[in-house]
Amino acid sequence: MPMKKSASRETLGAPLPFIRVADEEEAGALEAFRMNYASYRLGAIHGAKGEVTELNMRKDAEAFLYGELAEANKALAEAKQKVRELLNTTRDLEAIRAAFATSDDLLNEVQRTARQSLRVEIESRLAARTARVEAAVKDVLGKAGKGHVSATTYQFTTGAPVRTDVLVARGIVAQPEQAAFEIIPSMSASSTHFVFTDETVDALYGERFVEGFAKLGYRVHKIVVPDGEDAKTLEVFSQLADKVLAIGIDKYSILVSLGGGAVANLCGFIASTLHRGIGLIHFPTTLLAQVDAAISHKQAVNAPHGKNLVGSYYAPLKIIVDPDVLQTLEDWLLPDGFGEIVKHALCQDTEVLLKTLDEHEGPITDPDFLEKVTRRTIELKCEVIDVDPKEKREAVVLIYGHELAHAIETVSHRPGSLCCLSHGQAVAIGCVVSARVSVALGCCDPSVIDRTIALCRKYHLPTEVPPDQSIDAIMKALRKTKVYTAEGCQFALLEQIGRLFNVDAQYHLPVSDDVIRAATEATMAPPGTVILGVGSSGFLRRKKVSKNDLIEAADNYEPGAGWTLEAGNAPHAC
Repeated sequence: MPMKKSASRETLGAPLPFIRVADEEEAGALEAFRMNYASYRLGAIHGAKGEVTELNMRKDAEAFLYGELAEANKALAEAKQKVRELLNTTRDLEAIRAAFATSDDLLNEVQRTARQSLRVEIESRLAARTARVEAAVKDVLGKAGKGHVSATTYQFTTGAPVRTDVLVARGIVAQPEQAAFEIIPSMSASSTHFVFTDETVDALYGERFVEGFAKLGYRVHKIVVPDGEDAKTLEVFSQLADKVLAIGIDKYSILVSLGGGAVANLCGFIASTLHRGIGLIHFPTTLLAQVDAAISHKQAVNAPHGKNLVGSYYAPLKIIVDPDVLQTLEDWLLPDGFGEIVKHALCQDTEVLLKTLDEHEGPITDPDFLEKVTRRTIELKCEVIDVDPKEKREAVVLIYGHELAHAIETVSHRPGSLCCLSHGQAVAIGCVVSARVSVALGCCDPSVIDRTIALCRKYHLPTEVPPDQSIDAIMKALRKTKVYTAEGCQFALLEQIGRLFNVDAQYHLPVSDDVIRAATEATMAPPGTVILGVGSSGFLRRKKVSKNDLIEAADNYEPGAGWTLEAGNAPHAC
C-alpha cells in the first residue's frame, strides 16, 4: 500500500533550518529526497510501510525525527564552538608571541649591546648563506630549465592541523579496560593492533596491559624491544616494521607504545611510515617520556652519526599519562626525567614550576609532587607546541640546553666509555653550558650559572662534562647535530631565569665555536671526578662494573679515549 505523501509532508514539517539550496531544481530534488527518506524511516519504524493509523504513525515519526534533529543541532553547535575557538586562537597568536619576546626598553645596557651584537651576527650569517645559495642557484640556473621538454603544472595542498589529546589518568596502565574514556577509536574495533614495550616494562605491566584490551574485545599483538637507546636503530626499525606487516595490519590499525622515550620514538616512527601513516597512541612510563619524549609529534631513530637524525613529524591520536607507574621506576630514572623538568623551569616558568621545585623539601619519589610537576610540564610543552609546532620561534624553549647535550650524550656512548650519560643527565650539563654561553655573550647576569647548577644538583643531576671526554670530540659531534649549519651553530640563550633571550622575535641565535668551546672547557670536570652515568648502553646499567670499579678507574683515564682492555686501563670487572 503506497504511503500518502500528505501525511509524510505533515510529519516532516518545515525543512531543516541548516540546509540551504541554491535554486528551484535543488529544492525539488531535496523535497523528493525528504519524502523518500520519510517513507523509508516510517516504514522501518512500523514494519510494513503505511499499515498503521495516521495518528500513531505521526507520533512515532515525530519523536524519531525530532531526536535526529536534536542530534544534528548538537553537532552543529559543537562545530560552531570549534570554529570560535580556532578564531580566538588565531586572534591571540600575536599576543602569545609578544608575551615571549622582551622589548629593548626592558633590557639593561649590557643586554641591549648583546642583542645588537647578535643582530649583526645574524645579518652576517644571513648574508653569507644568501651569497652561498645565490652562487649555487646561479650555477644551476645556467644549466637547468634550458631543455626542450615542456610541462603542464597542476597543484594540490595538504597538511590540515591535527589535534592530539594528552590525558592524565592514574591507574590506567594497570587496568586499561576500566577507562571512563575511549582509548582506541571505535572505528578501529575490527582491526589488528600492536603494543610496543621494552623488556623492563613488559615484566612489570606487559601481560596485564594487553589482557585489558583483550577484555574490551580488541585483537592486540605484543612486541618486546631492547631497553633504552639500543631499540632506536635503523636495523631494529626495519626488523619490526617487517614483523608488523607480516602479521598484518590495515589503515585503521593502531600502534601503542608502552614504555620510555626510546619505545615511543621507535613505535612512533614505525606508525608514521607503515601504510604512509596509521594510528599511534603513547602510554609513557618513565618521567622523561611523560614530560618530554612522548609529548611530541616528533618521531625518530638514531643513526650512526648521532641521535634522532632519521625521523618524521607525525601526531599521535592520544598520549595517556599514568603518574602511578612512576612508583615502579628504578632510582636513576627519576633524576633523568628531572633534566627536562628543570629545563622548562629555567627558561619558561618561574611562577609555578620553578617555585614548586624550589620549595619541595621531601623525596623526589613523592607521588603528589611528581604528579604536580608532571602536569605543569605537560601544560608548558603543549602551550608552545600549539603556537609553534616546528620549533622555529617560541618552541625553541624545548631545545634549550640540548645543543651541546646531544653532542655530549653521543660522545659518552662511544665504546669504552664508563660514564655513559642518560638523556636527562646530558640535558642538565647542556643547560649549564648554555647558561655560560648566555653570560659570555652578555645576554644574562652571571648569577644564572650558579642558579642553574644549584637546581640541577638538588635533583641529583650532573653539572660537569665527564673528564674522559675531549673538547675536540664534543665539537666534532656538535657539527653533526641539527643546530649546526654551514654558517655555524645556533643556541637558545637565557635573558633571565624563566625567559629566553630574543633578537627581533628570533630565539635560535648564532654562537661562534670559540664561545662554545670556552663554555664547555669551563664545564669540564677535573681529572679523577666520578660521574655515575646511567645511559642505557653504559657499563653501569649493564651491570658490567660496579660503582667501586668506576671510582677505581677514575684516576686512570685518557681524555676522549675511554677505557679499553687493550690499553690495560679498564676496571678489572670488565
